[in-house]
Amino acid sequence: MHISRGSRRPGRRASGRLAATPGVFLILVLALPARSEEPASPSAPPELIAERITAESFESRQVGGPDADAGIGDWFLGNGTICAAISDPGHESPLSPHGGVLIDLGHCGRDDDQWSVLHPLLNLSQQEVLPIDSIAAGRDEARAWIDTRAVYRGVEIRTTYTLDHAEPTALSVAIRARRFTPGDRLFALGAIALHASGQLSAFSLSRSDPASSPGFAHPSADRSSTRSLLASLVDADLTVLVSGDGTPPISYGLERVGAALVDGIARDDVASFTITGDHYTLQNALASPPWLGRASGAPGLLHMARIPFMDLEPETELALDYRIWVGERADVASVTDRIFADAAVVRGRVDDPSARIHLALADGGAVSEVAPDEKGRFTLRLPPGRYRAEARAAAGRSSERFFDVAATPLESGDGRVLALPDLVVGAPAWIQLPDDFIGRLVFLHTDGSGPVRFGESRLGFRTGEESIASGIEADFLNLAGRGPSTLPRRVPVAPGAYRVVATRGPEYAIHEIAIEARVGATTKLALEPLARVSPTPGWLAADLHVHTGRSFDSSLPETLQIEAFAASGAEILVSTEHDRIFDPRPAIAASGLGSELAGVTGSEMTSAWAGGESPHTAGHLNVFPLDVEPSAFRRGALPLEGRRLRDVLAELRARAHPPFVQMNHPRPDPRGGDVDAYFNHLAVAGEPLDPTKPLGEWPNSVLIEKSPAHGGRDLDVDAIELLNAESLIRYRQTRADWLSFLLQGERIVGTANSDSHRLGHVVGLPRTYVRVADDQIGSFDEEAFVTALRAGRAYGSTGPLLNVRLGVAGIGELHAGAKGVLELTVAGADWIPIAEWRAYVNGELVHRAPIGHGESAALPLAFARDAFVTIEVEGPAEGLYRDVLPGFVPFAFTNPIFVDVDGNGRFDAPGLPEILPTTLTSPELAD
Repeated sequence: MHISRGSRRPGRRASGRLAATPGVFLILVLALPARSEEPASPSAPPELIAERITAESFESRQVGGPDADAGIGDWFLGNGTICAAISDPGHESPLSPHGGVLIDLGHCGRDDDQWSVLHPLLNLSQQEVLPIDSIAAGRDEARAWIDTRAVYRGVEIRTTYTLDHAEPTALSVAIRARRFTPGDRLFALGAIALHASGQLSAFSLSRSDPASSPGFAHPSADRSSTRSLLASLVDADLTVLVSGDGTPPISYGLERVGAALVDGIARDDVASFTITGDHYTLQNALASPPWLGRASGAPGLLHMARIPFMDLEPETELALDYRIWVGERADVASVTDRIFADAAVVRGRVDDPSARIHLALADGGAVSEVAPDEKGRFTLRLPPGRYRAEARAAAGRSSERFFDVAATPLESGDGRVLALPDLVVGAPAWIQLPDDFIGRLVFLHTDGSGPVRFGESRLGFRTGEESIASGIEADFLNLAGRGPSTLPRRVPVAPGAYRVVATRGPEYAIHEIAIEARVGATTKLALEPLARVSPTPGWLAADLHVHTGRSFDSSLPETLQIEAFAASGAEILVSTEHDRIFDPRPAIAASGLGSELAGVTGSEMTSAWAGGESPHTAGHLNVFPLDVEPSAFRRGALPLEGRRLRDVLAELRARAHPPFVQMNHPRPDPRGGDVDAYFNHLAVAGEPLDPTKPLGEWPNSVLIEKSPAHGGRDLDVDAIELLNAESLIRYRQTRADWLSFLLQGERIVGTANSDSHRLGHVVGLPRTYVRVADDQIGSFDEEAFVTALRAGRAYGSTGPLLNVRLGVAGIGELHAGAKGVLELTVAGADWIPIAEWRAYVNGELVHRAPIGHGESAALPLAFARDAFVTIEVEGPAEGLYRDVLPGFVPFAFTNPIFVDVDGNGRFDAPGLPEILPTTLTSPELAD
């Protein structure tokens, strides 16, 4: 069966072909509400607009939504139905230091933008960045457009974005490449759309061969395997990106209309294809027609072999044409109904309105997917063929039905209507949640099969064997008690017996009950408030690295993250959205949780592009507190792409109130990824930091090179994130770097944070406890909090609570004298296993001993010279702790207590010793 474009869809279609996988990754987000344009006269179509955004026009030229970035100086395009923004060339993009790319797209006035970026891509490489050198806008009676121009490698590349009233929900994108001077080869040209970490779910369709359409289940792309590489190149000419549950409903259909070489009046189709990864979708075309056959079908080895010989010939134009359809619902059908405009109408109903209906050919290939209305009714258009409709509902329920759409003439302008019998997924078991409870609930099957997953996406987005979780999927429920909770008070589960474990973080007791859930019945869950059994007077529990759907790689609504934060028992939420400045305080106030937590406005400055002043990327930095600049690009976030770290840090230090700067996850996650981890390349060195070497030796020396312009260094940060999420392996690798810095006199604070992007990432753990004079949330003093943090009066924890002193000096303070007694008391709720404590002097283990809940220990210490003392506490991951925090280990570490032996009133760093401790030489084996 061939699925044709509707008769109202002019243009040529080039089928997929060949290539190599791109080296592409992800990045960025922020947003403020937007006003709609002034309503047009009922007798006239809305005004077509293409213009640069000014201070005067900003309020009426915002796209609006969780991912809206455009500000003054960017470019606006609108037709009254959909609105778009193209960044100014001087503004960085998520993939490069250059702008001039599509950054915002949504329905005018609906604040539903969840578009990250569409970026032209050369030669399948993220590093082949187009330096847009000019941008212009124009309009006539029929259309409005924005045109960008770049000259690169002897090739002029123009990209034109056009809106009209003929197709009011489609943005046309035309890319034209023409060589006019000799230069390096251009063998491939395309565009990459980011949808990082499940921010949007990608569905791909091949209309020429629908039986091969992957739908939401995409092949993996393993660059080490030719077979896997070839399998990832899909002949799909439409990819629909669907927004997640809990976010404003929208979908984007990236349609490949044509790909051809034009030489005079001659036009030859070229091989074009789609690659969809977990973070991106790439539409690409090759610069030469195939040696043999037509430019259609799946790419093969013969096409792969020709890439080294391909180039764009002089005076020949490579023409790529795309459309981006903007759907009103969060489903595939809101786009495919436009593509299949003249196809038959199929109607049906499902007994659970929250179900999703997947439509596939009876022999395999996916064709569409539709979300029912509040009464379970659904309607969509389908071309002729035999289909399988599958309804997927929560708690593992499903139903399917086969049916035929006959190839008969249309009976009316609306097409022939086919009514399906009802799809019945059946009733689940229901759990009624308590009305006034704060905490996190884990539902464990008594048969040991693991926890219940709530909010699980019914789309099934995956690459290879990896399922891409949505923003609201989690193995637990977060209840925030008071205020207008976003969680329904009744949730579906599969019938069966469960252990329900309720927790609220390490300061609170835990509660466990058994329940039996039955089909069609509602089981009431009765829970008493959890007691705070281990209060922490004088300390604030902070998570300095928190994301929501305001980040480009998240679809988690901020209200849900705030409720999750309250349920975790943490107190200070530092908002660190990627390259957007977002103030969480209004959302906290609106949630009614202002008495439980306070917010701090910040941003995560993010670098992915390797080039410019940082040829190996500049990593990630959390910066706070910051002020939102409502009309600025990305609300005032500083650019980091292609810049050397020391220059950015100097710019931050020059502010009237210099913010706190934390270097995030500078070592890679042992599970893979994080190729931009800063200590693995040091940005300019291209070699990893070696903690066993002095800072004056290569490659470490690049960290302390002073700028001739301002005297700043790459190492001039306030903190390093030692513990990111649950990995202690990563902690120990980063700890070696941190201890090496401390030994050499670099006073940098160690922190612990969640880096939570999804509801399924536990927020508020790990956490950084910060010692302050006033620990009351109602009187939270942001300046005093940052001052204490900068002084190092803090410790990190995944459960154990510490009270540590050396003489009269606490964590982050200075002890005077050659002797002192190190005193430790360990607290925490009794469900957190605690087994031993370890003391370190100058990074070397000097003592380890058993310790338990509520126990104290004392260790006399003598020092020959100035030193620093740190402590770690650890326990086994077992029992209820393992049940509610799988993957975590009960663990805590302190920042140093410094020791002044010579009486000069300061700590003089001892330097690296001749015999290095194992914490530096073999961090993965230490402890």
